[in-house]
Amino acid sequence: MRYSAGVCNLCGTGCGHFLRFEGGRIAGVAPSVAHPVSRGRLCVRGWHIHELLATGARIEAPMVRERGALRAATCEEAIASVADRLAALPDPATQLAVVGSARSSNEDNFLLARLAREVFGTGQLAVTSQGTHDRTLHALRSAFGEAAPIGSLADVDGARYILLVGGELARLNPIAASNVWMAAQRGARVVALSSTRTQMTRLASRHLQQKPGTKRIAVNAFLKAILTARGARADFTERDLPGYPELERALAGLSPAAAESITGIPYAALEEEARTLLAAESFMVIFASGISGLDVETVNPVVDLAAVSGKMGAAGSGILPITGVCNLQGSFDVGLVSEEHGDLVGALAAPSSRVRALFVVDHDDGVIRHRERIAGLDLVVYVGSFVNPFMDLAHVVFPAATFVEADGTYTASDGRVQFSPARIPPPAGVLPAWRLFGAIAARAGRDWGYGGEREVFAGIAGSVPGYAGLTHEGLAAGFGCHTRRAPTVRCRRLLPIDGTAAAAVSPGGSFPFALMIGKAQHFWHQHNLMRKTLIPRREYDATLLQYPEGYVELSAADAERLQVRDNWPVRLTSASGSLQTAVRISDDVQDGSACVPYFINEMISGFLVADDRAFTAGEDAVIPVRIEKA
Repeated sequence: MRYSAGVCNLCGTGCGHFLRFEGGRIAGVAPSVAHPVSRGRLCVRGWHIHELLATGARIEAPMVRERGALRAATCEEAIASVADRLAALPDPATQLAVVGSARSSNEDNFLLARLAREVFGTGQLAVTSQGTHDRTLHALRSAFGEAAPIGSLADVDGARYILLVGGELARLNPIAASNVWMAAQRGARVVALSSTRTQMTRLASRHLQQKPGTKRIAVNAFLKAILTARGARADFTERDLPGYPELERALAGLSPAAAESITGIPYAALEEEARTLLAAESFMVIFASGISGLDVETVNPVVDLAAVSGKMGAAGSGILPITGVCNLQGSFDVGLVSEEHGDLVGALAAPSSRVRALFVVDHDDGVIRHRERIAGLDLVVYVGSFVNPFMDLAHVVFPAATFVEADGTYTASDGRVQFSPARIPPPAGVLPAWRLFGAIAARAGRDWGYGGEREVFAGIAGSVPGYAGLTHEGLAAGFGCHTRRAPTVRCRRLLPIDGTAAAAVSPGGSFPFALMIGKAQHFWHQHNLMRKTLIPRREYDATLLQYPEGYVELSAADAERLQVRDNWPVRLTSASGSLQTAVRISDDVQDGSACVPYFINEMISGFLVADDRAFTAGEDAVIPVRIEKA
């Protein structure tokens, strides 16, 4: 038996762990006590990552589709098929899309981006689970000059005032949530802004519970209260920042009475919190980014709020957009996402789309939910480590090494770049993805000449500013290094905000309920990777046993008005479609609102996709619905 150190590959927290090997097989996992992020902790998913790695559902050989069925092929045959067919596209810039994986290493994603741009000739790039992260990084770059978080998880420990904006940190990133909990135990004030009750709102010093769909206005109101309180102080220098006059004008039309009426949050509570925040020694704001993140109309005032606090750059202060997938930040850093194409996956389904070929690494439901459109493409190439339903759509399939079978670096939500070494060899004939991409490039006449992951990373360090000076050896010698290393953080410009005092969507009339889509714990469990574990999957299956058709959460008062009880069937009807599901009575949702967890495919394809805006508009999007006893 032996233990081997590395980095967990699931969420964006970046915990250190040890995999246990017995007889050459992965048999268990243990947390790293010395690692500065995990500090002896792992979440329920991290504790069971060995179950995923030990699954027998591996892709172990290339395949090509022939007469409607996939058959085994040599790597050379599969590479030639892909290279030749893509070279035949008349206009690859518009006809080919490449979707990478936020679980792949920086080395894999760096070369995938090069393959797409330099060899395939397309700039249509995206990454699975990117969600709203592009908007978050754009906001941070516009305000602070770098598309990177400010501060680190270690700064959470020293924060004296922590603002949680939405999300369910305890479910999506439990270790980061425990940092907040420990800070609270040391006396930090924790304020949670959320329309629903969550584990984090229960531990918070104060829960600012806004009405669903009004988070932007609630943040604007908090920002206005801070400006009012801070503007009266002699040390208020942020008034000189570019964008300050525009910010003041944008907020001028939001009266305290209107803010209170729209959001349901007493304005006096915001004024009190503004004074407390400004008196605190340090300030950390945390929100989810990615598939369950905030929309840009909410991110911008959140960033402005942090800027006008006057505390950015101080110890224990920062802006942390927490991602749900391990290397989403790194995927953006190495250029795998082209901002100009926005929601590329969603655009695939548009009737006007010219895409005829798709190259995908790994997948999530953001891709698979456009199944019919993808099935009609001329060429679909899939690269992955594990068997999954996306293979049914592919014309060519390549196996890839897992993260424990190749050296690689991963960049956590707080910008910590870490080295994770190969700990076992891949199955015979299975290549690391970076080497596969190099072979495809060589087949097309572009020999990059990389001999190993170390050389690929040197290419990253030479072209990505935040990675300059980093090496595999240096990262392996410790616990990584943060990409934002400047000693000072200065706001360059406050961001424009939408100061209108009206919610984007308001329930009423024939659709009186505000339906929210929960993208929390159950989303993880219906994910392809989590389905290959035992313990986390058991919890998901237990929920399905109780609610086989899913459920909608209602307050007890609303259930009584509708004359339904727990597990009774109801019908949800929106302007776009309808859905029958079961009631789950919960005190987590407010009266007049409802929440559907995003965890059953049939619910997604049969109802929620019809209102696709709800997937892309951010976590505070609501769908007005009518709920009736079925």
